[in-house]
Amino acid sequence: MTALVRVKGDRAGFVTRLAALAADTIILWVALRGTVAFLLVAEHALRRFAPPFSLGKLLFVSAPVIVSLYNVVFWWLKGQTPGKWLLGLRVVALGGGKVGLGRAAVRFVGYLFSALPFYLGFLWILGPERRGFHDRLAGTEVVYTRRLVRELPTPSDRRLVPRRYSAA
Repeated sequence: MTALVRVKGDRAGFVTRLAALAADTIILWVALRGTVAFLLVAEHALRRFAPPFSLGKLLFVSAPVIVSLYNVVFWWLKGQTPGKWLLGLRVVALGGGKVGLGRAAVRFVGYLFSALPFYLGFLWILGPERRGFHDRLAGTEVVYTRRLVRELPTPSDRRLVPRRYSAA
């Protein structure tokens, strides 16, 4: 009576991974933009005591470093960024092991190379192995962490359901 749609440990598909990337992008944008806005307001309010350079602008300029650290540290420590956690995904070493710091850094560099020629490295996820260029470069894979089961009636189950006839 139940049909297994997705098994824990299966490689994640393109749409799920794209949604996780979008969630991470929104999380980072809100965090960075909110912090920059707060620093600029504080700087304006405390003009007299403010340092000779703008902390908000410094944070904005260092955003690429923050984004890379966000990804690398989360992959290394937890195996998943908050966006991947929301969608039930985890980055693992090929075969299921934990992602080390070096592998996480190589994976992020692979992200940059995947994006360079019109994001073609990400389109590899559409292939049968469901691994992008960055996954192949770092020896990683993205797998589902939750098992999803959907109840689907089979033709034989339909015979067991009593039919209700109207008295009309």
